[in-house]
This record gives sequence, C-alpha cells and structure tokens, in this order.
Amino acid sequence: MKQYNSDRFRYFIFFFLITFFLANFQYLEAKKKKKVSRKCPPISHTFIQDTILGEGIYFQRAIINYNCNRHDTYIIKAHLKECNCSPMVLKARDNITALDKLQNIVQYYDSLYQDIIYGAVNANFWRAYTNFPIGPVIINGEIVQIHSYKEWSSILFNALGVPFIDNFKISGEIILNKKNKYQIQDINRRTDSTGIVVYNKYSGSQIPAFSLQKIEEMIAQIRDNSEEVIYNDSTEAEFNLEVMKEEFIKTELMSSIEFATPKISIKYLNEPSINSEINCLVIETGSKVMNMPENGCIISFGQDFGALKLPDVGDTIKLKFSTNVHKKQIFTDGVCGTPRLVRNGIAEHEAIKEGSKGKRFIHKNLPRTAIGYNRKKDILYLVAVKQTNSSEKTDGANLASLARIMKYIGCYDAMNLDGGGSTIMVIDGKNVLNRDNPYSSRRISVGIGIKSIDKN
Repeated sequence: MKQYNSDRFRYFIFFFLITFFLANFQYLEAKKKKKVSRKCPPISHTFIQDTILGEGIYFQRAIINYNCNRHDTYIIKAHLKECNCSPMVLKARDNITALDKLQNIVQYYDSLYQDIIYGAVNANFWRAYTNFPIGPVIINGEIVQIHSYKEWSSILFNALGVPFIDNFKISGEIILNKKNKYQIQDINRRTDSTGIVVYNKYSGSQIPAFSLQKIEEMIAQIRDNSEEVIYNDSTEAEFNLEVMKEEFIKTELMSSIEFATPKISIKYLNEPSINSEINCLVIETGSKVMNMPENGCIISFGQDFGALKLPDVGDTIKLKFSTNVHKKQIFTDGVCGTPRLVRNGIAEHEAIKEGSKGKRFIHKNLPRTAIGYNRKKDILYLVAVKQTNSSEKTDGANLASLARIMKYIGCYDAMNLDGGGSTIMVIDGKNVLNRDNPYSSRRISVGIGIKSIDKN
C-alpha cells in the first residue's frame, strides 16, 4: 500500500513537471513571437543631411527605418512651381548607343547649354552590347528611342514640366501632300528593310553610319566576354547572351540598307513635341550618305516605298508623334523604367504585371533608383537607395520596400528606374553615394536631373 502511494506520487510529480515545462515553453515561444513583432516599428526616418540646392530645391539624406531594415536614402526634392527649374533628360554624348558616367554627362550638358543642373540620377535600363536604352526616351520634344518594352512604365513631362506616369505607347506618322499619312516604323535604327525610319541627331552626324569593323570588334568582345556584362542587374530570370548578340548584329547590318534607300532631309519649322504636329521643310533628297541637318532630321523610306512619289526640296511635310494615353498633353521629355511603385497613393509594386520575372530583381535588397511626384504634381522626387553596407548597418531595398519608401517621403505616384550597379546620384558634379571616391561610377545610357531655367 505504501509502495503504491509512493509510485503514484512520483507519477504525479513527473506529469506535473512535463505539464509545467510545456506550458512554460509555449509561453516563451509566444513571448518570443511577440517580441519579434516589436522589433519592426512603424516606418520612420532620421535626417543626416538637409541642404538647399537652390530656391525650392532640396537635397536630403535620411536613414529610413522600415521592415527591420535601415535604408540609406538620398533624395532630390524639387518644388516645381516655386523654383526656377524644370526636369531635364540627359543622354550620354547625345547619342543613342553611347554610355558615359553620369558626372561626365552632367558636365557636358552644363557646358553645352549653359544650364545649371542641380542634381541628377540614372534613368533607363539599357541593353548589353547594343547599348540601346530600353523604353521611350524623349529630350526637348525629340524622340531618342520610341519603342516600349513589355508593359513597362514611363514618366513623361509636358511643356510646363508637369509629370505623368503611365504605360505609355508612342506611335508616329508622316503626312505628305497634306493628306497622305504613313506610319513611322522606328526611330534612330533600322531593323527591317521595309518601313519608314526617322533619324535625328541622336543617331549620329550622318546616315548611314555603317562600319563593318565595328561589327567585327563587337562580335569579338561578345565572344571573349571581355565587355562588362551585368548579369545580376537584369530584370529577367535569365540573361540570354545569344539574343543580345543577334539583336546587335541585326541592327548594325540593317543600317547598310540605308546606302540604297530614298531619303529626305528636313528642317523643323516649329519646336518638336509629342501629341502635336511638327511642320517641316524639305531641304535635301538623295539615296546615299546624308549629313544630319541642324534642327531637323532625316527620313528613310524602305524598299516597300519604291513607287512612292517623294516630296521635292522646298516642299513642306508634317510629322506627328502621339501617345496612347493623356493624348491632350503636349509632352517634351520622358524616360522609361519598371515597375510602377506607387499608383494613386497605394504603395504596391507592379513588377509581375509589367513583365519582370527575375526573383533577385524583385526581392533582393539592392541599390535602387526611383522617381515620383506628389498628388498635386508640383513636387518631383529623385531618389537613390544606397547598397547594403554592413559596417554602417544599412540595407539596400527590394521593390516592396522601395514602394513604401516612395510613398512615405510624399509620392502619390512613383516608378522604379535602373538600379544595381547603375544607381547613382550626382550633386555638384560628384557621386554622393560614394564619399570615398565621388568621381567613380558605372557608365550609363540615360539620366534625369533638375536644371535651372530663366522664367523671365
């Protein structure tokens, strides 16, 4: 009887201890989860720098805390109605295939146009080897690159500098004899022996500009993989080198067709722009090499226009480029990127919707560049998030975090620009993202900045 009670007591103690430890374990786990949730407070920021670049233009550097990450964020904030300034698209060496450091591009435009560029960031993605920017590029009413890519977004500015972000598609037509309309197939490059192609100053000083030696050199670079290829900066799941190679060869070979195509050289009679007619005067006709006219362009007619009666010298024609949305706006400048980050005040990136599949591009904390504006469209934000820095305990951003950051700083609409190794912000001619070496950066194709203007 005594032994039975003793055994029963030991069993009681055993089950009590098990119950106690299980309950305590559950309590600690719940407490741990609760504690983890407390580690990520609401989004907040601490300013490191807040500088006036000019009237109504500010440069800010802030550590933005979001989702348990510290984002070293650089912001150019331009009050467009308060400052004597406007957005300005910058193209490396004024050539569609050129790349250059943003510092050099800014310096070039400063000296060429005697404008003061307060600050700038990189803009369009660009294709390896061909160096063509991806998506529309518009500078002072002239189109550098016309074709949209997948469902990528663009930001276009009207004649007053007011920004619009949308899935823009641009089309063009030439009007002969005041009534006959013909679709424009491409701008600044020919990829087919047929169709109408318009070449402007961004294609070079003469058309055609064909070089067999250039093709051979570029193929050798591709074969040897000697050119810098940014595999990890692609928006795609895989980087297809063969596709890039084929595109380059096709583009270059097609340019040789221009030796035989009928061409006209025209001068603009009014300022070029999008969604308005451009009146033009024919100043030269021919079929071989033509020099690029000042304040004008060259129009090439493909093999399918052999029977077309072309205009003579002294005749007038019209060009018209139109957008698929916001058709009543007269646009003068624009760049492309992906994806949309903020739409009508809702911070939710649209990478999948716009056609991006790369998990690294979408989810990894990387250096990022973005652009956006407030609800009234009178404040423009150019933003760069610095790369992850373990010594400073800061992180790059994924697209979801970037979207939230853009809304937090004041954006009602925003979109992502090229990032990764291309992310750069230039203030006073220096790369502010690299304090140790402010003159270092990757070469890029297109930038966008804020320039001074004389409103008098």
